[in-house]
Amino acid sequence: MILLLSFDVRRRGGIERLTLQVKQTLESAGHSVVLLTPKKLGPGWWGRQLGRLSFLLQLIPALCRSQMVLSMHVLLLQPVNWLNWCRRSDQTLTCWVHGIEVWGSNCTSHQEALKRCHSLIASSHFTKEQLAPLGCDIKVVHPMADLFDPTTPPQPLPATLTLLTVARMCRSEMYKGHGLIVDALHQLQRQNELPTGFQWEVVGEGDQRPELMQRVQELGMQKWVCFLGSLSDQQLRSAFQRSSAFLMPSPFVVDSQGHASGEGFGIVYLEAAMAGRASIACNEGGQTDLIQDGKTGWLIPPNISALMTVLRTLIDQPGLAAIRGTQARDHALAHFSIQRFKKQLQEALRL
Repeated sequence: MILLLSFDVRRRGGIERLTLQVKQTLESAGHSVVLLTPKKLGPGWWGRQLGRLSFLLQLIPALCRSQMVLSMHVLLLQPVNWLNWCRRSDQTLTCWVHGIEVWGSNCTSHQEALKRCHSLIASSHFTKEQLAPLGCDIKVVHPMADLFDPTTPPQPLPATLTLLTVARMCRSEMYKGHGLIVDALHQLQRQNELPTGFQWEVVGEGDQRPELMQRVQELGMQKWVCFLGSLSDQQLRSAFQRSSAFLMPSPFVVDSQGHASGEGFGIVYLEAAMAGRASIACNEGGQTDLIQDGKTGWLIPPNISALMTVLRTLIDQPGLAAIRGTQARDHALAHFSIQRFKKQLQEALRL
């Protein structure tokens, strides 16, 4: 039996979605999989504590029966180590590492727990390189994207330039690049360089969204910017289909205190590629596993000048987005398919 540990998969986060994809992949290969997730069992602090206690009580017998444990987040290694006394002697422990939760000072905080694992799975070669000093056995399994059917041809690009950003707008994740985009577009607008009909569509929620909306209004940019909020999968597919290119300049940074930011892989870039859309991203981070600068998209330093240069190129060469979008989809289908994901996962877990 394989014990799969993750956060509450009723949430719509990337790790939760990846967890369900891993579970389905393993079960389709004939493996018995038990998924355990901590869930709130009531409001407030007491609800969280009751949920954690329930999780631990379920974890004890599951650890006794499991030949393999796959933790989808480093934080879930802690309860496994607490209950080390009830684990089978032949049990293997693997942890999936994604990005900021194990970069910078977080790597130091979790290094002992990571070293206790028999192996690690990294979402990108970039994250694997960040953890190289640990000396652990690390395999790379690139996440899959199932938002679009790979057998269905993508929709043609719109007649007017439309950029799309899909990301949470939270103060804790301000590195997604929304502010940089606003500044670059404002400069182009002041110089009368935005083409007729141009649109920037912004998908996502978060505590920073009201501030961004207010700033767009103060700059007089409402005509060119549309905040769409949270979308269903079908609505998100439609947003990709009416876009010309995907834009999320999320830089990799480790500050003086060791706090890291950036993309561990960025499944949304892969979703864009599957939709036949090229991406504009930063030149450091897990997205560099997927995006090929000058071919399937643009990789830029995180500054206004670099972003404005790319946007001017898209404005001056309307057909370029379609060419790179086609190349992005071809590359994604060849190297980041569902079949490739299944093969990488099986090999990483030695199944």
